[in-house]
Amino acid sequence: MQLLQLLNAPALQFQSFKCCRVIRAGSRNETYDTQGTAHHLRIAAGLSTCRSTCFGITRNIQQLGGNLTATTDRESIAYTLQITRNNLDRALTFLEDVATQQVFKPWEISDQLPRLRYELSMIPETTRIMELLHKAAYHNGLGYSLYSPKRQLGKIGTETLQHFVNTWFTGSKCAVVATGVSLSDMTQFASNLKMSSEDNTMEPTKYYGGELRKERSSELSTVAVAVEAVSLDKEKDALACAVLQRAISSGPRVKWGSSVSPLHKAASGVASTDQFALSAFNASYSDSGLFGFILSSVPAVAGSVTKAAAAYLRSPKLSDADIARGKIILKAEILYAADNDATFLENMRQQAIFKGRVYKPSDLVAKVDKITATEVKSIAGKFASGKLSMAAIGDLCTVPYVDELK
Repeated sequence: MQLLQLLNAPALQFQSFKCCRVIRAGSRNETYDTQGTAHHLRIAAGLSTCRSTCFGITRNIQQLGGNLTATTDRESIAYTLQITRNNLDRALTFLEDVATQQVFKPWEISDQLPRLRYELSMIPETTRIMELLHKAAYHNGLGYSLYSPKRQLGKIGTETLQHFVNTWFTGSKCAVVATGVSLSDMTQFASNLKMSSEDNTMEPTKYYGGELRKERSSELSTVAVAVEAVSLDKEKDALACAVLQRAISSGPRVKWGSSVSPLHKAASGVASTDQFALSAFNASYSDSGLFGFILSSVPAVAGSVTKAAAAYLRSPKLSDADIARGKIILKAEILYAADNDATFLENMRQQAIFKGRVYKPSDLVAKVDKITATEVKSIAGKFASGKLSMAAIGDLCTVPYVDELK
């Protein structure tokens, strides 16, 4: 199928075979009335298809010693099969079923509601704050959550799910990536996948900036503040932004240790370090991005630490040594990721759908080496005039509003 991008890593020796079908469609492709569709799709992976029952898929994959999972993010959904090589051909049939032959039987979807409710009840606070921050920053599109709103439980049915699949699960938005298998085997598998040749375009995202707060009885205050950053289509700026995040603060590098990053030092001047945890984050998407920090602290110092961290975000003071350290950390993360086949496959699929190719880890490291301190400082300087977005959850007695941050 000519619209299908096919990438693999045949030279790497892995203990088991992994194959992933990834589609460039996630929660950003939802509408206001269909929020939660991507979450329901992930939960529905493994349910009955045109050729196999839910029971048949589960027991056959188990009997073959394999594992079939579905993962989603804001811009993609991936179906991944892990299997031993001697059972490859038989297991690929079930990957094809799950990824392309969905039927979404109403009674099976209803049976998944308890699992949906359980997942919604177990969302970590740091995940909740990021979902809230995206909503404040983008309103819709990238602002739609990875998790279904509670009001949508029981409302996302067969028709909604099938329409989403028919609209976005097309050849031009699909890639097949694999590790530990030959390209010829994957080409044969990919050529048998049945997909529409339509090319529906996504609505461009728009950054608005804003604030969302959720007050609740809690012993902690959790705050996230961000500005709009660069998108993945600006490759060099995206790498500079990644270096900047690690130069400012990527959290402690030693278990039970404390951070000595510039951002942490700026905040420690207004509160004791045992009263808060603070880290910078960088989220890049196809046409936008967010750069900021996440704070978790006791309520008494949340306000002062938030103001200090926001002030540093607006005007970061970085030395060339800080930037050099950030480059070293980023390069180490790239190389360490290549040692783990699951992480390596995840990186492959993201590069496949967004860049149309896969870079070798050594090539990415070389690109990071070319980033200069001037380029990193230039990216940091642009944040000074950016409109802030803010989210806060917990005891907000001292947490400032976004218009109080400078």
